[in-house]
Amino acid sequence: MKKLISLLLVLTLLFALAVPAAAADTDTRLATVTAQVKKTLELDTEDYTEFYGNLEDNPLAPVWYLDWYGEDGTLSVTVTESGKVLNYYRSVSTAVTNSSGQFAPRFPAGSQESAKAAAEAFLDKVLTKGETVVWDEDTNPGRLGVTRYRFYGEILVNGLSAGLTVSIAVNCEDNAIISFNRDDLSGQVMGTIPSARATVAQQKAAEALRTTLAMRLEYVLAEGSETQAILRYLPEGGDEYYVDARTGELVNLSELYRNAAQGEFGDMGMVGGTTNDTAASAPAEKLESALSPTEKEGIEKLEGVLKKEALDKKVRAYTALGLDSYTLATVNYSVGREADENGVTPVTATLRYGRQVGEHSWRRTATVDARTGELLSLYSSAYLPEGTQRTVEFATAQATAENFLMTMKPEQFGKTVLHNSTNAMEQEYAVSHSFTYAQQENGYLYEGNTLRVGVDATDGSISAYTDNFNDAVTFESPEGIIDCEAAIDAWLNTYEVQLRYVLVPAAIDFSKPEYAPLAGLGRSYLYKAVVGYKLEREDYLYGIDAKTGEAAMPAWVSQSNDVSYNDLAGHWAKEQIEKLAQYDVGYVEEAFRPEKQLTQLDLIALLMSTQGYLYRAEEEGSTDYLYQRAYALGMLKEDERSEDSVLTRAQTVKVILDAAGYTDVAQLNGIFRTGFADDGDIPAPYYGYSALAQGLGIVGGVPGTRFQPNTAATRAEAAVMLYNLMSR
Repeated sequence: MKKLISLLLVLTLLFALAVPAAAADTDTRLATVTAQVKKTLELDTEDYTEFYGNLEDNPLAPVWYLDWYGEDGTLSVTVTESGKVLNYYRSVSTAVTNSSGQFAPRFPAGSQESAKAAAEAFLDKVLTKGETVVWDEDTNPGRLGVTRYRFYGEILVNGLSAGLTVSIAVNCEDNAIISFNRDDLSGQVMGTIPSARATVAQQKAAEALRTTLAMRLEYVLAEGSETQAILRYLPEGGDEYYVDARTGELVNLSELYRNAAQGEFGDMGMVGGTTNDTAASAPAEKLESALSPTEKEGIEKLEGVLKKEALDKKVRAYTALGLDSYTLATVNYSVGREADENGVTPVTATLRYGRQVGEHSWRRTATVDARTGELLSLYSSAYLPEGTQRTVEFATAQATAENFLMTMKPEQFGKTVLHNSTNAMEQEYAVSHSFTYAQQENGYLYEGNTLRVGVDATDGSISAYTDNFNDAVTFESPEGIIDCEAAIDAWLNTYEVQLRYVLVPAAIDFSKPEYAPLAGLGRSYLYKAVVGYKLEREDYLYGIDAKTGEAAMPAWVSQSNDVSYNDLAGHWAKEQIEKLAQYDVGYVEEAFRPEKQLTQLDLIALLMSTQGYLYRAEEEGSTDYLYQRAYALGMLKEDERSEDSVLTRAQTVKVILDAAGYTDVAQLNGIFRTGFADDGDIPAPYYGYSALAQGLGIVGGVPGTRFQPNTAATRAEAAVMLYNLMSR
């Protein structure tokens, strides 16, 4: 059977040579782009056992999402149909080496310098003509256990900034590329990229921009004072401008943005990238040999998928959707991961329809089963132009919506109540009435189980449909919840008001042939970026707990810490202590107090900071928690707890090596000898530990030196011992 499929694939590929890539069958296009990616990245994919290719078939820049899976890991590549690599990710399955939770902190392997060289070699393969990268400052790993170095930068086009970022992750040990992500102009901007040539001098532009500035002189409070006022010039608010480098014209960007909001874009002076992003098919014989058996199997998963025309016919058969006046623009295919009970891999298709209503583009997008055409979801985007009448009243639309849901999902619909709705007649430019039905339990809505329907107020057609239900959900008692106002206050407090880039629209010139397909798609503009304020936060939060009023967050969200000290200048251990601090290893204190005698609590807090826990004495229960974690890692036993006791150097070594798993070895009798001049002063219970510490390089290992086992250890000495352990 597989030989027959391979023969059919070759015949299909031979036929595809006579037609453009975009017109070829979907499986042929996948085979072509897969072979091209393998050549660009020099990939060996023979060991992978599964392969999938998902397509985003937009008119300007089709994009493929290629995924390989195997027992030893996965590989994912996002690539345009012309072969430009946009994203790359490789995961490798590794054996767990410390499943017991043993204390074994280490600094990252390798060096950032060699990792960066590997990143730059990868960029040489994937960057296109005219593109170069300027790196951000090297990223500090910031924590222990790092297995990859990450580098961030900006992609320059013809030496100029275009707002494109790039990131690469490199394995610390072997400098293998783990991931690559980049921004791209393909399909985002209009026209071709102009040269970087400027005819207007920088000084001339500066003079023009200076005319846009204004300031005022005012009194303001001095920093840190509540009573002292000083005079200060403050910038006046105003519009944003730029100077055209070819003509010298001073252009008001803010005015262009205001016009865009009203649909009056004017001359945006847009620059852009090549928009025809398809590639010629490779010779069939070479293409066939370039594909692994796994890749051929992945391509076979698209067997039976309906072509654009057939899917269009299936969707239009849902007459309630009212697609008679719409034109199909694109079809995107997405391959499922799991086969069904019949061994068939599911494939969904997203069909995007559009039509022009006055000067506006209306869009309607349907997601269906790619083999049967069964409707899975629908959404629309439309703006009501002047003169277009909404004739379908709200009550009539609601009846239409409920009849549609009774036909599509009768069982789920029976569990719902109307959650919210929007009356198009009450909004100036709305086209559709919308209705959301949600499950209700214990008198409260559960928005996780919903059915949503939109009804076009101009013709009564179904304009939106989504189904999200899970009948396995159970519900806790609603007793003891806080009120809504308290929850809103708590949620607002989790945000920061941040200045950042915000996307703004730029008009598409539909008179140009390359942009004609976008009219059918319903796109009336592309995007540029401006600066604005938004609510932002660093950590991902779920919401506010209704009973405690606390922010609910995933378990992986941890507190950000900054370990730094102000008392290390000139100290002999400054370098080691500050290296530990780079990885948040140390104390949450302004002063390290390096010569302070080391207490048991000091040492346990220092060691536990390598596990991501920074001890704060003022937090209730923190000391007990610290020790419980120390017991679990074998640093000491419960009956050995003595927080304020001062540790000797020998005792300090014992705690560190017990934590590192050397207890059994260190307690063997008669097999150790040290090279310390004061070897005879080492107490018998600590002799094996002292010898191991010397052999491992944790303490001074030069013969003839003194260990001073019974002298009180200092914080600095403990930090250096830990540093040496982590550097071995």
